Amino acid sequence: MVVSPVETFYNNFSPTFIRDYVYGNERIDRQLEFFTKAIHPDTARILVIGCGSGQGTHFIAKWIAKKAQILAVDISSENLRLARSLFSHPRIEYRQVNVVTEAIEGNWDAIVLPDVYEHIPLAARGDLHRKFNALLSPQGKILFTIPSPGKQAALYASGEGLQVVDEVVTLEDLVEVGKAVEGTLTYWSTISVWNTNDYIHAVIERGAAEIGRIAQQDYLLIKGFSSLRQNISYRGLLALTNLPGIVRATRWWKRQRVQKLVEGDRA
Repeated sequence: MVVSPVETFYNNFSPTFIRDYVYGNERIDRQLEFFTKAIHPDTARILVIGCGSGQGTHFIAKWIAKKAQILAVDISSENLRLARSLFSHPRIEYRQVNVVTEAIEGNWDAIVLPDVYEHIPLAARGDLHRKFNALLSPQGKILFTIPSPGKQAALYASGEGLQVVDEVVTLEDLVEVGKAVEGTLTYWSTISVWNTNDYIHAVIERGAAEIGRIAQQDYLLIKGFSSLRQNISYRGLLALTNLPGIVRATRWWKRQRVQKLVEGDRA
């Protein structure tokens, strides 16, 4: 089977996911916190595009949408091997898909792109938006975490840290996505992870232009509501267990899991 250059790049990228899993990554912590604020606990069907090692997908299944059926796709066979080994879950299906060239079936209440949309070639965006339009449920939403234009400009200037495809995504670009899926950009937040204003979290929703009674799906932290069901967050979980001894023990346990995975490959 012929492996594309893009798949080869992300197969070779998998050690980064292992390092993030064992030692943590502030960008991912902030990403998962955003998901807790933007995904309603009763969400039934979730599509994750570019799931990587599956860490974020598993967090959504275990801690946020505890009844959701989740399809998590990635272009990399190696990333999916990690996901199935480290982050399997009875309500998650991991599947190898190139979203640019291959079809996905179903009707999804939430489509999640965790640091993925910037890796879609500009020429392919129109086709992808049409797929979003077909896949999104009538009241569905699309969640984006992306580097800011300033972050991308800094990467291009340094020539380091860029992936095989790494496009700039602007506010206007996401407004266009909203138009393409007959939705509205309802949330846009510039956050600072490692540098000032280096990442963006955004939500596009269908049906948001309609004004009426507050529905169940509106009770979200990003809409100004709080509930006991959403008071848990990834950073909150870290705070509860952020004692030095527990952190060291957790890292040791994670390294053991990864080592068993590696040894299984050699057997």
